[in-house]
Amino acid sequence: MPPKKHKKRALVLDHDFSDEDYGEYPTQLTEEVKKDVYQSPTKKIRVYQKPQVGRKNPNTTRSNLTTHLASDDEWGGFPLFDPPPLDTADVAAQAPDEEPPISNQITDQQLACYREAVSARAAGLTYIEDRVMAVEGWNLQKGTATGLWYHLEYLKDGQKLVVGCCCPASLQDNTCIHQHFLRAVNPDHIRGQAHAPASKDSRVTIFLRQRILETDDFFTIFSVRGPQDLGVKGRAMVTHTGSSPAGGSWHCSKSHSGSKCTHVPAARKALCGLLGLRAEDLEDTITADLDFDLSDISSLEMITGTGSVSYLPVLPPITAMLKSDIELYPRPHPFRSRPTSPLPLSDTSTCPCPGPERAVFNRAAGGIVTRTCRVYTLLETFEAEVQLQPCPNCYQHGYHYIGPDLRDLGLFNYNNTTLVSHELMDEYTIAFSSSETLFSAFVVQMNHRYANSKTSFMGADLFRETWFSFMSIQAFENDMQCARCGPYPETVIWDGVTLAFHKKHLSSTLAPPTILHPLSFRRPLVKRVKKQQTVVDPMLRKKIRKVLEMFTKSNSRRQQESDQEDDDTLEKAEVNNGEEETGGAEEGLSGEVDKVREGLHVLCPALEMLFLDKFGFRARAETPMKSVPRAYSRFFLQIAAEESAAQLVIESALLRLRDFLSDPREANLTMLIGIPGLYKLLRAHNEIKSLVPIAKWIEERATSVHAALSADKRPIPLISSDSAHEQPDWRLTGCFYSLGQIRYRPHYPSLGDDLKKIDSSRGGDTCGKYYSEYGERRLTGGIMVVWCTHSVAYGFHSIPSSEGRNDVFSALVTRWPVAPKRIVYDFACALGPYCMLREPEFFKDTLFVIDNFHSKGHTKCSPAAFLKEYSSADLNLISINSSAGESGNSALRRIRKGVSYMTQDHAIIYTKVFLSMWNRSRMIKKRLQ
Repeated sequence: MPPKKHKKRALVLDHDFSDEDYGEYPTQLTEEVKKDVYQSPTKKIRVYQKPQVGRKNPNTTRSNLTTHLASDDEWGGFPLFDPPPLDTADVAAQAPDEEPPISNQITDQQLACYREAVSARAAGLTYIEDRVMAVEGWNLQKGTATGLWYHLEYLKDGQKLVVGCCCPASLQDNTCIHQHFLRAVNPDHIRGQAHAPASKDSRVTIFLRQRILETDDFFTIFSVRGPQDLGVKGRAMVTHTGSSPAGGSWHCSKSHSGSKCTHVPAARKALCGLLGLRAEDLEDTITADLDFDLSDISSLEMITGTGSVSYLPVLPPITAMLKSDIELYPRPHPFRSRPTSPLPLSDTSTCPCPGPERAVFNRAAGGIVTRTCRVYTLLETFEAEVQLQPCPNCYQHGYHYIGPDLRDLGLFNYNNTTLVSHELMDEYTIAFSSSETLFSAFVVQMNHRYANSKTSFMGADLFRETWFSFMSIQAFENDMQCARCGPYPETVIWDGVTLAFHKKHLSSTLAPPTILHPLSFRRPLVKRVKKQQTVVDPMLRKKIRKVLEMFTKSNSRRQQESDQEDDDTLEKAEVNNGEEETGGAEEGLSGEVDKVREGLHVLCPALEMLFLDKFGFRARAETPMKSVPRAYSRFFLQIAAEESAAQLVIESALLRLRDFLSDPREANLTMLIGIPGLYKLLRAHNEIKSLVPIAKWIEERATSVHAALSADKRPIPLISSDSAHEQPDWRLTGCFYSLGQIRYRPHYPSLGDDLKKIDSSRGGDTCGKYYSEYGERRLTGGIMVVWCTHSVAYGFHSIPSSEGRNDVFSALVTRWPVAPKRIVYDFACALGPYCMLREPEFFKDTLFVIDNFHSKGHTKCSPAAFLKEYSSADLNLISINSSAGESGNSALRRIRKGVSYMTQDHAIIYTKVFLSMWNRSRMIKKRLQ
């Protein structure tokens, strides 16, 4: 027998082993944190991914270990609140028994810098449970986060707040930046907005989980409570780097041996529970084979932050100004020089109070103070002075000051500490809309530019937050409409774009047009209508298509044989063999033709005679295929298609067909342009009267299908005028269109799969392309954009999961007063029946067609679904640029990488700004203003 393996015993440490015992901190580190150097916070770019949740194993036994998962929109210790600006002078002036004065080791500017970093999410701080928090280390000298995490606990002793922190500075001098920050703000404010309730049964808290760039590995941090629960002294920080709990590296702050401690096994069990794995089966688990489920999503239901000090609308970049833009104020010259006096308060000065209204500057109240700020321009940064006034609403809590707006000077006041020139903000807007420019790349570029003045640019995180705050007030208005097409284009082009963010950032505020409203109009009479095809018998449709295919191949072989030379015996033998094969094929084709003839005779004798005349025995014997006009084969291909007869003949074309039948003359053939297959057939045929019965049969069949679809002709009620004026914030809903919402998406209770996505692998006789898999499984479904034929975007909405027909349908019925005449869409072959089944009255005059670019992938769709089929008959459609949407979609790829790492609200704003800049560029270049 093989020797028995001895199980390694875990090293059990003393329960009072604390953070400070994890090695001795070098003296130079404690000296560095005391140095006073002002610099904007910066940190490494973090790319966060939602933890992969595997399918639950029914045999999994629940562990007694309860995992407490901190709810954080970034999964990375970032605060879920907007920390109030600190009045450090006021804090220092308070009574010692209320709030200790700031230590001489930490200056006002350093504390303000840290507050700025926490506000910009450049320094991590997250609530764990009860009175325990996790804070990220802070380097006072560099003004940056260290990436190391420590525990912090606070206790209210009467009016005094006692804070204990385990960071090196606190352990060395009993004072640190975290302590002073917490004393200057209300800890309950942090705890109340952290969305992480305390749980006494929870021993392990996973408060940070991030994916490492360009790898499949995740970096995870756990806060593990000690066996005897001795507060922060008994807690340990456990980290894991890897793709699976079974592998990677584990480290514990209380043990150099890593996995040989009691905290690592607890953290490993917690991670297994999160991923739906059994700890006992870790060694046999291959992470790549797991089927992860990312449908369970939760996030913030608000846009984080309370806004900037500047709030007045700002003009768009000067190169993107339209003639229709309102001149809100005289555009100032770019701000580049250091001001010689403090930046003054004015009547427009306000405070970004967290309440419903801003506090306004009051000259009579007095109390004006002067503070130091940092101004960032296009070429350099410098310190300046700014006038402030204590806010009457929130100053008593140590929150905000009233500050100047500074719009007239060309400055954006972010938080009374960081001021940025409009020129600099516009520089990045133009850069990312012109070519792929990530925030980090732009920061590197600016640092090179600032090197000439021997200054440094702000960190990428601070710049990112500042730019998004600036975008919330920049007046990109009235740029989602083409002057030539007007507010309601006759032809619209819809396309889904894989411009997606990670599913873990999805918030319940995302509200695409597809969602149902409590006041949604109900249509219980709408039910699925079967047998909508022009030729009802499915076997007959298949046989018609089969005969057309066999006829084409047969004539192709005969043409090749006629071209062969028979000079020698070998060639003659080859010809004889070909004749034998041809004979077998001819016999099979004859049998199929007879079956088709019988079926067509029942439907329409004139249709039977036409089919035999062009594809019967006499046609095969006398003429090669190339001599048969293409109009005949394409006509039979369209009537034998799987599409609905309502797609072949829309309502407006049906009315014109009836007019033609009342007077069927050659001069009236143009009445049939809306039915290109029939129109071309009549033009190619010598005798129109012989085909009138066929036209009559098509009219009867189309009328029958349209009547079957019109089960409920009631119009969709419009929403009330009050609700129409109260449009939700598009930054939250992810839905922005030039047309406001006028209806709610109707509800069809009799259609069980109304809101379900269609299987992308569907095949059979339907469209072979159908819905291809656009995005990655870990990302959202991207966005749905609508364009006019001049490549001007009319709006978009974010798609939570994957693109579907419902996205186009819902956007149209909720915003368009009247349906467009033509809808160009990649999957129009499926969109048409989807819309006509639900709202036949609304879409009765709408033509659904596939653009020329995507038509090649629809091998099983008939020509009646292609725009090029209609444009070949109707000269008015030649000018339609069906690929206009592809131009905009290709441009959107510039921001695909950046959006994939953004939170929901940032991704929505970023997309909207890009489309506004794209539209403005098109309008100016093509003179569409």
